[in-house]
Amino acid sequence: MNTKIILYILIGLVILSLIIATFFPGMIQAWRDSGKSGEDICKHSPGYTEEAWREHMSHHPDIYKDCLT
Repeated sequence: MNTKIILYILIGLVILSLIIATFFPGMIQAWRDSGKSGEDICKHSPGYTEEAWREHMSHHPDIYKDCLT
């Protein structure tokens, strides 16, 4: 009985993670960039155009404040 409950909780967490990743796809990139130095953080990542990267940075002004000025 307890095994089923643990399994349902794990499945629920996986589904919740997939939903969050679907609605906020740039969140993972922002989390990775939070520890980088100032110059490295402003360069656009692979898969982003320069314009798309600027838009992404504008959604996270606390992380990319030096790049947006």
